[in-house]
Amino acid sequence: MTIHHQPGRERIDAVRGFNRFYTRQIGLLDEGLLKSPFSLTEARVLYELAHRDRLTATDLARDLGLDPGYLSRLLKKFEERGLVERAATQADARRSSIALMPAGRAAFAPLNQGSHDQVAALLDRLSALEQDRLVKAMQTVQRLLGESAEPKVPYMLRPL
Repeated sequence: MTIHHQPGRERIDAVRGFNRFYTRQIGLLDEGLLKSPFSLTEARVLYELAHRDRLTATDLARDLGLDPGYLSRLLKKFEERGLVERAATQADARRSSIALMPAGRAAFAPLNQGSHDQVAALLDRLSALEQDRLVKAMQTVQRLLGESAEPKVPYMLRPL
């Protein structure tokens, strides 16, 4: 049984201080993410659409913790710009899946490359040992705060 303790002000201030440090380090305070016209939320939605198939707005809102109304307005803006398209799902015609159009993939590509280059530059300042320590520390943060660092892979308990 785990006993939970109320975090003290010192711990809260330390986490908040780290959050401020890290958001500044990775440029989240800039007007557009990676000098793009996209906000962090917009870029994250593009990322999810670029890396996952057959997503619905419901899936996206749930997985990203976004307000469904806000996500709907964001997707409408993407549709108007020709970045995404919606199509009725085969299982339920009332639901639609969202997919990136070629223009959406083209808009996402420099964001993806810019993010890769930014992280590479951060890591390049560290030795291999320090890089390993940093990655392990980040995995620890993910584990402790509830997000698994391991991708969720379906597995079979027993044959049907």
